[in-house]
Amino acid sequence: MGTDHFIASKEQRSGRRAISLLFFINGALIGVWASRIPAITDIHSLSPAMLGLVLLVLASGGILAFPFSGYAMDRLGAGRVTRSLAVVYLFSIILIPLAPNVLALAGALWVFGAVHGAMDVAMNGWAAKLEQGYRRPIMSSFHAVFSLGAGLGAASGYFAVSADYEILTHFSISVVLSAAGLVYIWLQDEGCDMTPRPDQKAPLFSLPKGPLLAVALIAFCSAIGEGGNGDWSALFLISSAGVDEARAAIGYAVFSAAMVVMRLLGDRLIARHGPLKMARISGIFGAIGGVVVLFAPMFELKLVGFALLGAGFAVMFPLAYSRAANDPVMPPGAALAAVATLGYGGLLLGPVVIGFLAQIFGIERAFGVMILLGIGIFMLGRSLDSIRE
Repeated sequence: MGTDHFIASKEQRSGRRAISLLFFINGALIGVWASRIPAITDIHSLSPAMLGLVLLVLASGGILAFPFSGYAMDRLGAGRVTRSLAVVYLFSIILIPLAPNVLALAGALWVFGAVHGAMDVAMNGWAAKLEQGYRRPIMSSFHAVFSLGAGLGAASGYFAVSADYEILTHFSISVVLSAAGLVYIWLQDEGCDMTPRPDQKAPLFSLPKGPLLAVALIAFCSAIGEGGNGDWSALFLISSAGVDEARAAIGYAVFSAAMVVMRLLGDRLIARHGPLKMARISGIFGAIGGVVVLFAPMFELKLVGFALLGAGFAVMFPLAYSRAANDPVMPPGAALAAVATLGYGGLLLGPVVIGFLAQIFGIERAFGVMILLGIGIFMLGRSLDSIRE
C-alpha cells in the first residue's frame, strides 16, 4: 500500500468515522454483557459448569453466523450488511435480561452471539475495503477502538451496580446510547465498500486453503493467547508468584493495556515495517513474553512478560483480516468468514487447551504454550505478505 502524499477524501474520512463507531459499539455491548455475568449467574443460580455451557452457546452462535455474514457481504456489500446487523445487535442484547429461565437465557445468548459474530465479520470486511482506498494500514486502529469500547462497556457495569440499576435498566441505557451512535452512522458516507456480486458462485461454507490457511492459523494462535490469558493469567500468578487474588488480576490488566497501546501504534508500525516484519516482531515479543512470564523470579518481572504477550498478540487479528479481505483466490466475504471461524475457534479452545495442559502438567508449565504460540506466529508470518493488488 503506497502512502506517499495520500490525502483521504471527505467520503473516506466519513466512512472511517462510521466504521470506528461501529467497532466501538460492537465492543461496548460485549463489555456491558460481560460486566453483568456475575449478576446473571446469581439470578439463574448457574453452577460454574452451567455458566461455561451457556458461554459456549454464545460463542457457538457467532461461529455459526460467520459464513452467512460472509455470504451476504459478497452479494450485498459489507457496509449495508454491517449497518443492518448493528440495528439487530441492539435489540438482541435486551433479550438477555428478559430471559425467564436458563433455557431462554441460552437461546438469548445464542442470538446475541450470532449477531455479534456476524457484525464482527461484516464490519471487518468494510474496514478492509476502506483500508484499500486509504492505501495505507488503518485496520489496527479499528481494533483499538473495539478494545476501548469493550473496556468502557465493562466499566459501565461498575457504575450500574453502584447505582443499583437492574440489568434490564443498564442494558436499556446502553442500547439507547448506542442507537444514537447508529443514527450518526447511517448519516455517514460509506467511504469505500466491497462491490456487491449477486452472481457470486462461492459456496456458503468455505475452508481456508493454501496461504490463507496459514493466515487463519496466525489468527488461531493469537486467539488462543488472548483467550488463555483472559481466563488463566490470574490463576497462573497466584500459583507461580504467590500473590493474592487482587494482585493476580493485574496480570491480565497489563496484558490488555499493552494490546490497546500496540493496536493504537499498529497502523504506523505496519506501514513502516510491512506485515511480514511486524508478524515476526510480534512473534518474537510473544515468545520472549512467554519465557519471562514462565521463568521470571519476581511478580513485577512477570508483569513485564504479560505486557510483551499483549504487544505480541495485539496486531495479529487486524493483519489477518486485512490479508483475508485481499486474498487472491477466495471472495473477500468468504475469506474473512473462514479466517474468523478459525480465529474464534482459538478463543474457544484457548482456555480449554490450557486447562487440559494444567490438569496434566500443572498451570505453571501449561502456560509455556505462550512460547509456542509466539514461535508459531513468527513461522507463519510470511503468509501475510501475499495479497491481491
